[in-house]
Amino acid sequence: MLHVASWIVPRRARAEWRKEWEAELACAWQMAHQESSSSRNRGLRSRCCGAFLDAAWYRLNREDLLRTREHWARTPAFVLYALITMLLLLVSGSGYLPRMRSILMAPPYGAPERMVTISRTGVIDSADWVVPYSWVTIWRRQRQVLEGVAAYSAQPQESLVGIGGQRSKIGLVQVETNLLQVFGVKLLLSRAFPLSPASCHNCLVLSYQAWRHDFAADPNILQKKATINGQDATVIGVLPERFWFPTDDVGVLLWGEENSFSADKPVGVVARLRPGVTERQAESNLARSISNSIGEPFSESAIQVWPLQERVRQPLTSYGLALCVSLLVMTTLLWSGRMNLLPQRRGAGAACRWWTFFASKTALLLLILLAAVVEFTPEPYIFPSGRTTLIVESGSLWIFSVGCVFVLWWSLMDQQRRCRACLEKLALPAQIGRSGCLLLSWAGTELVCAQGHGLLHITETDVCWLDPAQWTQLDESWEPLFAGK
Repeated sequence: MLHVASWIVPRRARAEWRKEWEAELACAWQMAHQESSSSRNRGLRSRCCGAFLDAAWYRLNREDLLRTREHWARTPAFVLYALITMLLLLVSGSGYLPRMRSILMAPPYGAPERMVTISRTGVIDSADWVVPYSWVTIWRRQRQVLEGVAAYSAQPQESLVGIGGQRSKIGLVQVETNLLQVFGVKLLLSRAFPLSPASCHNCLVLSYQAWRHDFAADPNILQKKATINGQDATVIGVLPERFWFPTDDVGVLLWGEENSFSADKPVGVVARLRPGVTERQAESNLARSISNSIGEPFSESAIQVWPLQERVRQPLTSYGLALCVSLLVMTTLLWSGRMNLLPQRRGAGAACRWWTFFASKTALLLLILLAAVVEFTPEPYIFPSGRTTLIVESGSLWIFSVGCVFVLWWSLMDQQRRCRACLEKLALPAQIGRSGCLLLSWAGTELVCAQGHGLLHITETDVCWLDPAQWTQLDESWEPLFAGK
């Protein structure tokens, strides 16, 4: 029992505490020698139970708690646990990364590699990426290339949707009725007797996110009265969980029959290629059909057929490029030796521990940044909205790029201010020298390892004849002095 109770006591005082209690129990044993065996054992067990209270009181000593907290905050384990906690909170707060899962996981429809978007090329403003609806009617006849094609309004609109007394402002896009047929998607909830497109006025299909968050995942939502912007409407279905179109910010698809757009209305286009047809073959065929229809030469390079999955995952490619540039800059700084990040102890084990901590810390920070950018910033790369410029559309990329610079810089600075032997954060900063006097003397800040392993000298001004950071290793004779503090 005494051995178990000693685990509660802080490690640095455990041996002394146990030695004191063993002496007390030995004294109690001698004093109770004249008593019966059963009463003597009960008394000793009672004293051992009191050791637990004494150990707990020792552990809860306020000064020890403060000292333990300060020491724990300097350890590398604290940083890793804090970053893992932040990542888990971000995952749970975002609903288990729905955007990330929709990008990385296979979509809920068959043959996703044959799904493409069709748009113009050689334009800067995203409003020029869309095509007139008259082109869609021409492409609809290209059965040898396209298995199906559908149009949708290029500009999402904010609409007031009311269902069963609940109202919410949701992004809306008008689509053709054959859209789900082109994708090959089955509705999660649908009517037993579907309405024909001709008789369906203001028919709505809700996204899974809108159904769940705005209407509490009501299973009877199809039977309730609905309105959109004050007009009567009909909810005819709910999309599967991981299907969204054209972006996950759009919560309502407004059903419209084929040829429901005017001929000159700019629309976005999604299509399914025939098996064996490549994107280049489709571009050539579609451009030729437009040229034959208008009676004028039309370059096939003006039409772009882009695989839908590539377009969905394009932001991750851009983020990867930004990360590579940031890592290249960080590698250059490390290679220059100006930051003095190399561990001072010899041996592969110490170097492996040093760089493993640095890599783990940096990787967790980058994962948090990536998840935050993907989940909580608008992502216009998937389908151009038709209203913003290229610079505005790349806002998420700019945020991620700047975030990478700050994350890597903080990781380098944190690593620089850690002990080269035990990886604890250096403490007790002291200003040394006179500011501005760098020619004949040294001025800057000195940080010391609380375990007595060494000192870090950081210059006040980065000049060519002084190292910006210099580590001084202390021998083992200093460790007892620091341990006694």
